[in-house]
Amino acid sequence: MTALTNEVRARRPKAHELLMQELHAEGLFSTFRDLLIFAAAVGFQQRRRVPFAASAGDPIRYEVLTGPGFSDTLISMIAANVVSDDPEILDETRIEERVRIFEEYASGGLEYIQEQVNVRHQPAAL
Repeated sequence: MTALTNEVRARRPKAHELLMQELHAEGLFSTFRDLLIFAAAVGFQQRRRVPFAASAGDPIRYEVLTGPGFSDTLISMIAANVVSDDPEILDETRIEERVRIFEEYASGGLEYIQEQVNVRHQPAAL
């Protein structure tokens, strides 16, 4: 499962593409990267890990995803908590596994955010 860092991509869950477009268009998140990072933190906090099918939106390169200094730490922290019995999850050769875990929590976070929007019966941006 080894991959060069410049080949690793984080996928956007296609099931939540409309929500992501709305949050981005309304200016709440200037980049999809920031939105995915926020969604992964929400998903982890809510204990929502939702795998998604191969159908995904435009992927984000790992270097772009980890542009802000804290985001690679968040990705590693989530993976280390999920795979707590295996410290080698933080090894560079397992970057794809950490990104997959991140994607699943981002998907779960977006699912949670969408549920909150549905309950409020208001656009996500309000």
